[in-house]
Amino acid sequence: MSVSSIVMTSHWGREVRHKYITQGAKTLAVVFPGKNYSAERSLLDYAAKLAREYGCDLLLLEYGYQSARTDFKREEIDIVVGECKAAIDSLPEYDGLLFISKSLGTVIAGRVAAENDLQQKTSHLYLTPIADTLPWIRQSRGTIIYGGSDPLFTEQHSAGIKGLKNLRVYRIDDANHLLEVGSVNESLAVLLVIINFYHEFFRDALG
Repeated sequence: MSVSSIVMTSHWGREVRHKYITQGAKTLAVVFPGKNYSAERSLLDYAAKLAREYGCDLLLLEYGYQSARTDFKREEIDIVVGECKAAIDSLPEYDGLLFISKSLGTVIAGRVAAENDLQQKTSHLYLTPIADTLPWIRQSRGTIIYGGSDPLFTEQHSAGIKGLKNLRVYRIDDANHLLEVGSVNESLAVLLVIINFYHEFFRDALG
């Protein structure tokens, strides 16, 4: 296994360092963080660890505004998408892609797959998508996990993706946008359930 950093210049005046872990795989898992939810936090960290256990190479993206420690502005999303595309395009071509994304990252992942014409070889793991992700979800295959008490993705939004054949959709009752519930113990129990959904996603995607 080899661990390296892909260092690139960014619109925000700071270099970004995308962590790249290779183990000779034909499939690359790419982690798209949330707006303020880094790849090191639990939902994404466990998904990334499992991707490695399932034999994938791994790319952990960092957004330019995160590196610069500044706030994200909605009108800058095209720039973020472009910089993520550049990072993926800098790598060798893979037979398959797994895009693991959280919140704002679900929009970015959906756009990267669509705009780079990668949909045929990409499976998505969408964690707590937001309303803006819906058009990209409808073009995707994979798994969606969202919280029943998440104000950013309501039952009305969920109704917009019902019946899509290429998607598994899981609703975590009472969970918020972090997929957490009332107490620490309850949240840990929910996390175990979510990790079982991750296993199912990797088994489906990797055949």
